[in-house]
Amino acid sequence: MWRSLLFLLSAFALLLVLLRLFERHLVFFPSTYPAGFWQPERFGLAVQDAFFTTADGAALHGWFVPHPAPVANLLMAHGNAGNLSDRVEWLARLHGQVPANLFMFDYRGYGRSSGTPSEENCYRDAEAAHDWLRQHVPDLPILGHGHSLGSAVVIELAVRRPLTGLIIESGFTDAADMARLMFGGLPMGWLAGMKWASREKIAKLTLPKLFLHGDRDGVIPYSLGQKLFAAAADPKHFVTLAGVDHNDTFLSGGEIYYRAVREFVQQCAAPALPDTVKGRP
Repeated sequence: MWRSLLFLLSAFALLLVLLRLFERHLVFFPSTYPAGFWQPERFGLAVQDAFFTTADGAALHGWFVPHPAPVANLLMAHGNAGNLSDRVEWLARLHGQVPANLFMFDYRGYGRSSGTPSEENCYRDAEAAHDWLRQHVPDLPILGHGHSLGSAVVIELAVRRPLTGLIIESGFTDAADMARLMFGGLPMGWLAGMKWASREKIAKLTLPKLFLHGDRDGVIPYSLGQKLFAAAADPKHFVTLAGVDHNDTFLSGGEIYYRAVREFVQQCAAPALPDTVKGRP
């Protein structure tokens, strides 16, 4: 009996060690420059490279896409794979549909950003991106727009920095729920070091929130997006993208997707804009 108990304890300890050692590799799948698509001009997109530094010294890179008549800034946090250059078509389509400057950054270890990603590092990176945007475009409100893992990043950013609104695209509740999916329903989340506790945080955030989720999402189930929405404080709005998967929201979502984002940005920006900006045609 004691041998069996010792074996189980040893196996548990080994599992815990392995999970902590490889957790980062289960969450982050970065690609570094020059991997990706670094010719945004082929999509008719004129970007400005932004190089900035986090409070703890990491050198980061982002793309700033100016709009000719912006009413707001969209600070965009992408998902856990690839780098920002893989989102060039998403940026190009948003640029043509939404009256906002776009600023997408790479987490450390992604694209042209230095360092190693972690949960806390992603949060710090978003803070630095926000501060860069506030410094360079000070007169426009900032909305956070996060896709997949990026949804957790912008939710935490709203805790740490003042934002005018949040767009949560293909979002999830927390690491525990995602771990259950990865490990066949086993309650493995409490063993993880990363928490991504969006459900807990969003219940305390009273800024306007738009949720977008495909009902055919094969990575983060639609049900998790609904659970996150249910936990969120008002004001909030949920848009179901019928027949849409995880990575094709901006393609298969069509006009429903772009109208929802466009109207949300305009509604959030209206109270925050100075009269000189509101008067633009």
